[in-house]
Amino acid sequence: MDKKKLYITLIIAFMVILIGFFSYYIAKNEISQSTGSETFIPSEINIDEIDSDLEFAERIPEYKILFNGLIEEDYEITFREIIEKYGDYTQEKSIHGIRSDGEEVDIEYTGIDINLIFEDLNIQNEAEDVTVYATDLYAADFKLEEIKDECYLVWKKDGQYLNPSEDGIIKIVQNNGPTNKWVKNPVLFNFISEFKDLVPPEDRATMEGIEFASEQSMFKLSISGPPGIDIDDWKLKIGGLVDNPSTFSYIDIKNMPQESVYATLETISNPVGGPLIGNAVWTGIPFSYILEFIDYRDSAVEVVFYCMDGYSTSITIEEAQEEGVILAYKMNGRELAPVHGFPVRMVIPSKYGMKWAKWINQIELVDYDYKGYWESRGWSDYAGRDRPDKRYE
Repeated sequence: MDKKKLYITLIIAFMVILIGFFSYYIAKNEISQSTGSETFIPSEINIDEIDSDLEFAERIPEYKILFNGLIEEDYEITFREIIEKYGDYTQEKSIHGIRSDGEEVDIEYTGIDINLIFEDLNIQNEAEDVTVYATDLYAADFKLEEIKDECYLVWKKDGQYLNPSEDGIIKIVQNNGPTNKWVKNPVLFNFISEFKDLVPPEDRATMEGIEFASEQSMFKLSISGPPGIDIDDWKLKIGGLVDNPSTFSYIDIKNMPQESVYATLETISNPVGGPLIGNAVWTGIPFSYILEFIDYRDSAVEVVFYCMDGYSTSITIEEAQEEGVILAYKMNGRELAPVHGFPVRMVIPSKYGMKWAKWINQIELVDYDYKGYWESRGWSDYAGRDRPDKRYE
C-alpha cells in the first residue's frame, strides 16, 4: 500500500469512527426517551428549593463515586449513601486555597473529611498516589499522605448548596492547597503506586480535547478492530532470548508492581493540528521490571510485540527501559476498553502510536532489527515524536 492510499484509508477510518460515535449517542438518547429514563440536567436543580442534604442527594440518584486501584476491592458509593452513612460527621470548615496566579482565598465549605471514606477502603501499603477524575474530564493527582491531610468532600459553600451549573454537585477541596486541585464532581479515585507526568508542554492545551481525553473521545486506530478475547483463556507469553521464559494470566499482570504515567498518544500520520492525538493517565507494569523478571540475554537487541489482531511492532532494549514505558492495563483509572487494547497494551511516551501495540499476547526478545506491520510498509522504524519530519524510512 503506497502512502497516498494509506492516508485515504486512515481518513475513511476516522470518518467511520466519527459516524459510529455520534450514532451511538443519538441512539442512546432515543433509547433514554423511549424508556422514560431521566437525564440529570444541572441547570434544572433549584438549590433555593432544597431543604436538606438528603433531599439534595435524592435529586441526583445516579451520581456515584468509584474508588479503585490499590485497595482491597473496588468500592462504589452514591451521593445519597454518602449522606446516609457519613452525614452525622458533617462539618463546616474554613478552607484556605491558593490560586494559580498566587491569589489566596478563604471559603466556608460544608462536608466530610475524605478520610472517613478512606478508612473503609483497606488501602494497600503499595499505594503512594491518588488520581481523582471528574465528570468534565479534569484530573488531579495527589500524594496519598497529601490527600489525607485536611481534604474534604463538600456540597455546601458559604452555607448554600453548591450550584450544580457552576461548582458541581459535590467537590473535593484541600485546606492550604492549590485550588487547581479542587475537583468538582469527582467520579473516580484511583489509588496507584506512582504517578509520572510525561506530557510535553506543547501538547498540554494547544487545542480543545488534547489536554485530557476520555475513553470515548480518545481516537482509535487499528488494522482490523478489537479481537474477541476471553480473559479467562488469555495468556501473555514472553520468550526468545531470555533465561526465564514466562507466561502470565491477567490476574498475574495486575498483581505485579505498577505505576501510572500521564502521556500523549498520537498517531504517526496525524497532520499538524489534527485530531488523532490525546493525553490520558495510563496504569500498568514498568517494562523495566518485566525485563528484569525474564532475565534477558546480552545478545538481545529488540523487543517484539505480537498482537491478537495480527499486528506487530518492536522497540530496542534501550527504549524498552526508558522512564514511563509500561505494559498498561488501565486508562484513566479504568480497565482498558476493548477498542483501546484490553487486556494489555504498550505505552511508550516518546513514540508515535504505531509502537503502542494493543491486544498483546506474545512478547519476544530477538537479536536482529525486526520490521513490524507498518515498518515493513515504509513507515519509520524509529517512530519518535521528537522527529516528526522523519515519519518514513
